Amino acid sequence: MKKFNINYHTGVEKEVEVADLQEAKEIAKEGIAYTQANVTIETLDGEVLATSRWYGVEPEEDDKVLEQIGTYGFYQIWDDELSQ
Repeated sequence: MKKFNINYHTGVEKEVEVADLQEAKEIAKEGIAYTQANVTIETLDGEVLATSRWYGVEPEEDDKVLEQIGTYGFYQIWDDELSQ
């Protein structure tokens, strides 16, 4: 098991112990809300491993959406998955 810190950049952080980074991403996605802040998954030492960026507009057809928040905006898929 590995430990990661999910940082919602709102003062809320969540330490998780999971099998891998993918499982941490799934937990992070469940906690996403309309905060207008990026979400990062980090090592316990603070190294950022993955970021989901917030965009305060409705997604366009070619955007890679992780989670849409109504018409207020969306979180892009994790940056380490963008080139895949």
